[in-house]
Amino acid sequence: MSSDITTEAVRLALGMQDLQARLASANIAGANRADARVQRADFGRLQGLLNEAAQAGGRDSELAARLHQATSSPESVPVASVGQTVQLDEQVGDMVAASLNYQSLSEALSRHFGLMRLAVTGRS
Repeated sequence: MSSDITTEAVRLALGMQDLQARLASANIAGANRADARVQRADFGRLQGLLNEAAQAGGRDSELAARLHQATSSPESVPVASVGQTVQLDEQVGDMVAASLNYQSLSEALSRHFGLMRLAVTGRS
């Protein structure tokens, strides 16, 4: 079964935004500890997959499978402490940005499914 690249790419981007929000939340929750350091995720590999998907422009079952694999294993995203202390304003900003991005992606995915439904039912 071939997967739709758009759907898989949006699922991956949703997962990235979810992880970003969870990390910001954890950073805020642990900010009062004396040894608190900011936790950041390295989305470099996943961003590369999303760039490939944007350039593919259609169905590519191998790329869709790689996107699906990336969404199925969120633990593969490296998370590390960076040397800086937690700045609450910055973390709240990161959490709000991730939330807004998640909402935008959800709306785009909903529109995509709506168009697919119209195509299947033959209505315009």
